[in-house]
Amino acid sequence: MIITTTWKHNFTNYDNLKAVNQAQFQHLKIFQPLATKKIRFQLNNLYDETPLVISHMEIYDQASHKVSVTLDNKSSFQIEPRLLQWSDWIDIDLPSNTFLSVDITSTKVEIHSVGLTISNDLVKTKINHPQMPKYFFGISAIQVQTEQTYEKIAFFGDSLTNQGNFSAPLSKDLEQNFHIMTGNFGISGNRLLHQGNSTSQWSTSFGEAGFTRFDHMLANFQPNIVIFMEGINDLLHPGTGTPISELPTSHAVITAIHLLKAKCKKHDATFVPMTITPAYGNMNDGVPGWNEKKEQLRLAINRELLKMPHIIDLSTLVSEDNHLKPEFDCGDHVHFSHDGGEIVANYIKEQLIRKRMI
Repeated sequence: MIITTTWKHNFTNYDNLKAVNQAQFQHLKIFQPLATKKIRFQLNNLYDETPLVISHMEIYDQASHKVSVTLDNKSSFQIEPRLLQWSDWIDIDLPSNTFLSVDITSTKVEIHSVGLTISNDLVKTKINHPQMPKYFFGISAIQVQTEQTYEKIAFFGDSLTNQGNFSAPLSKDLEQNFHIMTGNFGISGNRLLHQGNSTSQWSTSFGEAGFTRFDHMLANFQPNIVIFMEGINDLLHPGTGTPISELPTSHAVITAIHLLKAKCKKHDATFVPMTITPAYGNMNDGVPGWNEKKEQLRLAINRELLKMPHIIDLSTLVSEDNHLKPEFDCGDHVHFSHDGGEIVANYIKEQLIRKRMI
């Protein structure tokens, strides 16, 4: 049998959230594209200093056939601080293209090792509003046993990727119709060149620099294609809670992106960068996040990106007069709306087909 990752979502350190598990119970539905009879779960406590105690965890499909998840053959277990662990292999007759329900009972209320999504396409929580953030804990990946290998695409980036308004519908399309497995390696607030360094209450959750965490993604997920979209926060954050001295040159950003491309080549992965989208009109930490200097840096970076092979020019699709077009703007002038994300997802798919990558 071959072990295949069917779902992966990046966790980060939300140390400012004090009651993620206030109900001491979490119900998730996670899309599973492949039929299987064996499944296991990556249990995540990477950013907490106390154990994640799980008194009970069970899974069930649309037929409501419930099965307990165990660790070391125990149905009640804990994940020690700063660790990831895989559950035991669980027997379940799971059909393809269905949502798997996962219930976790834990008395731990304050949990900092957390995932975030906005889209409902791949992960569903009790909150279903299409523009509200949904935080979840405990599970950051799912693997199943299959009889064949599948191509893998990693989406690597910041909140535009993490929130899922384009990456989640595209992932679901790729998984259902092209039999390509995907992983979301976006972190909201993440920068390419610097770790989180801000007066914002969310600073810790911005994570380590994308340039360094990229290596972990390549080594652990081993993607065939990396769709890369990062750099907007390197321009947006400085001067808005982050020291203005951390505003990079266009040369620094481009050099880093070329180095990431070289890292992909060493791992036999195709690097697919996307141009940086605009952010005029955004307010960040109470002050305007964008100005003419930042816009000129964005344009200079994009001019160089357009010279790279496999580039997808997302900026031209979503921009008008150096602003996000209204149909793509969720309202903060940076992030995509639900409908705009769907358009972006279809555009990226068309580009991948045209470039004969899928």
